[in-house]
Amino acid sequence: MDQSALQLVSEIGTNLRRQARPNKDFIVKSLRQAASSLSQLEQASSPEALKKLKPLTEAIVHGLLQHRDKDVRLLVAICVTEMFRVMAPEPPFVDKYLRDVFKLILSTFTELADTASPLFSRRAKIVETVARCKCCVIMLDIDCSDLVLEMFNIFFSVARVHHQQTLINDVLSVMVHILNEEASQPLLDVVLQNLVKEGRDADSASSQLAVSVIQTCADKLESFVCGFLTSCILDRDAVGSELKEFYHEIIFKIFKCAPQMLLAVIPNLTQELLTDQVDVRLKAVNLIGKLFTLPDHHIAQRYQDLFIEFLKRFSDKSVEVRVSALQCAKVCYMTNPSGVESQEVLSSLEGRLLDFDDRVRTQAVIVACDLAMYNMRCFPPKLISQTTERLRDKKIPVRKKALQKMMEVYRDYCNKCSEGYMTISDHFEQIPCKVLMLCFDKDCMEFRSQNMELVLAEDLFPAVLSVEERTRHWIHLFSLFTPLHIKALNSILSQKQRLQSEMRTYLAIRKKEKGNNSEEMQKRYKVSFSKMAVSFADPSKAEECFHKLNQMKDNNIFNSLALLLDELQFTDARTSRDTFLNMIGEKHQNFEFLRTLSSKCSYNIFSSEHVRCILYDVSSKSPVNKHLEAASIRLLLAITSFFPVLLRGSESQFRMLLEESDPINEKLIEVLAKAGTHISVKLSEIYPFLKRVCLEGNRVQSKYAVSAVAALVDTSKQFIFSSLCKELVDSLVGGQNIPTVLQSLGCLAQYSVSTFESQDGEITPCIYQKIFQVGSSDFVDSFNDVSGCSDSCKLKIYGLKALVKSFLPHRGTQIKRQINVLWDILSTMLQKGETAEGITSCSGRGML
Repeated sequence: MDQSALQLVSEIGTNLRRQARPNKDFIVKSLRQAASSLSQLEQASSPEALKKLKPLTEAIVHGLLQHRDKDVRLLVAICVTEMFRVMAPEPPFVDKYLRDVFKLILSTFTELADTASPLFSRRAKIVETVARCKCCVIMLDIDCSDLVLEMFNIFFSVARVHHQQTLINDVLSVMVHILNEEASQPLLDVVLQNLVKEGRDADSASSQLAVSVIQTCADKLESFVCGFLTSCILDRDAVGSELKEFYHEIIFKIFKCAPQMLLAVIPNLTQELLTDQVDVRLKAVNLIGKLFTLPDHHIAQRYQDLFIEFLKRFSDKSVEVRVSALQCAKVCYMTNPSGVESQEVLSSLEGRLLDFDDRVRTQAVIVACDLAMYNMRCFPPKLISQTTERLRDKKIPVRKKALQKMMEVYRDYCNKCSEGYMTISDHFEQIPCKVLMLCFDKDCMEFRSQNMELVLAEDLFPAVLSVEERTRHWIHLFSLFTPLHIKALNSILSQKQRLQSEMRTYLAIRKKEKGNNSEEMQKRYKVSFSKMAVSFADPSKAEECFHKLNQMKDNNIFNSLALLLDELQFTDARTSRDTFLNMIGEKHQNFEFLRTLSSKCSYNIFSSEHVRCILYDVSSKSPVNKHLEAASIRLLLAITSFFPVLLRGSESQFRMLLEESDPINEKLIEVLAKAGTHISVKLSEIYPFLKRVCLEGNRVQSKYAVSAVAALVDTSKQFIFSSLCKELVDSLVGGQNIPTVLQSLGCLAQYSVSTFESQDGEITPCIYQKIFQVGSSDFVDSFNDVSGCSDSCKLKIYGLKALVKSFLPHRGTQIKRQINVLWDILSTMLQKGETAEGITSCSGRGML
């Protein structure tokens, strides 16, 4: 031991004792010197050291201990703790003064929260010294349990997340020394109170400190903890502690940091799952659900009885408990998706999709969708399908939530397909199929085609998904479509097409009649607005908004809408719409209406880019795409049936595909027939192909081929019909492919009456002689069991249809020929079942 330092401490103590009323400066200077000297001393619990320190101890207990100045009290505390260190394990003070000494030390601890104070480091040093010399244990020996409890409260109250770890370690060390020496329920209560604190910075720090105490003193505290928690579970009313209201949270927090402490407690939770009290079952389920969030603890595997009883809560008689169990199922599955327990959870979830309470079904839909997105590649396809069925739920709120969540799932699925994480799957593609069927839902306005259009345009795919990826999914969708799906989609597209057409008419009138506010003009506007308003969920409100729109003076608004109607590219249309909405601004009183209107005016479901992608997909002829070729062409036909203009720009690619199709694809010819007047295709380039189809194709192909010729032919080139008609007549006379030739002639007659009439003198007699005047034995022997009609009978039907069509032109052209001859034949067939003498007709079911 440094004798000079010890001697100096003795002298300082003597000088302080001699001063009757020393001033603060003298005290502070003396105590600083004493503290410095004490810090230089090694531990030496000896009579000599005690004797040398006695003057200072007497100065402290006989005056300085009660000093009110903060600086003085801090220096006294420093000296006191240094003296404890030097004299350890013996205290430097007699017992009657120790209580006041420890109260002084504790008063310095209360200032530890003020980390900005220049005195903070000194206070931290006191904690360090106390921790090293374990002097606080002495408080237990002198029956100062109240001070020990106070110290614990102080430490928790001053803990801060920004405290240095060394200080936290010292505080923890002091508390651990106490608990290892003499753990008690009051001290445990303080620890547990702070364990469940959350929220503020200070609460977080105190909670973490409590966690550290529990982890370090688990063995000492286990009996107290288990006893308290078991009493709360089995007979909570008999527990006097206020902490009983938080015992579930305490279980969770302790299990999270020291699970070995609760081996005897967790199984008792089974009793709570079996109780008649709904609130207790509910809290128990919530707790178990939180325990499932701890992935490294394997609750379900370690506590099988508890897990089995938990699964039964999915069918609990209480709706609240069933809902809570579903919420817990989510975290249970996500903790270990491939585990056996997770599969049992999914089975329980599956059953709740058909729960008799709509709140439970709604929650089941939410959980199932969230889990599907979490583990999409391995999620059971059957469960996806069953969840999708909730789109048909008897309760509208369930259907709405199912629509929202299933759209989230489908968008996530599309993203994963785009990233290469998944391949296109029928199970997920059934989602938009089922969504489309909502169009037939009559009891909910939100599912009508007016709103479903917006779902397809804005909610079906992720906003960032490329047109190529969108088209891939649409093609696959069409491979799954039934006639009802096509009907629903056609309803949506038809409505969109009608609005766009009427909007073009309105904008043209408005531009032409600028400034004309006559009564007649207002009536025209009203009619137009009424037509367009039916495309909105609330027609009456939409019509009112159209009138407000018409009163606007800013021509940029109307120019932007006109641009949207003409913007065929998907990406350009989206950019133009965003620019339009930014120009309007969200604060505009008509913003929501204009947002919806701009969507309906845009090519945002299908665009020319979609058409280009379909043509590329079909043209690629890859084995992967081959099985979807028919679906691709059906999709192309569906698009061009309502928006033929979207084929514009892809004419060359389409023509090559049409001519190279083998066998000839009548749907491609039908596309050409529908889009012919809207695209740039020279008839001369494609006429040889169409003529061949009219002469050599089947009846369906020839019908569309003639329509395509009519769509492409220029009024100045009507001679093409004459040329085609002549070749058809030659084939008819020559008996070549008569069913197709008859179809072609009948269709041609509807588009060009004059052409047919010019050849009628040769066509009609030929049909009479070669088809109608045929012996009955010719068709009896060739009777077709499938169609119920002989080949001869079919020819008669085809001949009749060709003649009848020649009197039913498409464009209302006047017929110059007399119908008497045809009428006589028809009358004879209807009255006598004969076409001519000795000729009996047969049943032509499905042929007329």
